[in-house]
Amino acid sequence: MWGGTAALIEGDEGCEGWLDQARFTLIASENMLVGGLAEEAIYDSFLAMVYAARAALQDRAGEISGWEEVVSRFQADILPSLGLSKENQRALPIVADLYRHVSRGEMEADPVTAAACLEDARSFVGEVERRLRI
Repeated sequence: MWGGTAALIEGDEGCEGWLDQARFTLIASENMLVGGLAEEAIYDSFLAMVYAARAALQDRAGEISGWEEVVSRFQADILPSLGLSKENQRALPIVADLYRHVSRGEMEADPVTAAACLEDARSFVGEVERRLRI
């Protein structure tokens, strides 16, 4: 089980730092998918989304204990005012759910699901970044 997100979201990166991490992790996800590592591609796609959500929380963040808190605080505090498309409003909880199932061994990762997660992550990160720059 991959548990790297908790340690990676505790730092004080600043909004731009979190967005840089999101973009870098999207590249890692693509490389994992190309390398035939569907499970890792799902993990990295989700992590990129967490980084983008964390960037949006930067001004309100305080101490955040893990990725689940990032997701819930983003959904409750940021999403209503950010103006994301309906597709990207749904993307984070869907990919989070897939991440949970794969990391717990409840489902096996496959390239089609991993590619869909990567596309959702690209769209989500891109739109969050655009909205934060407005």
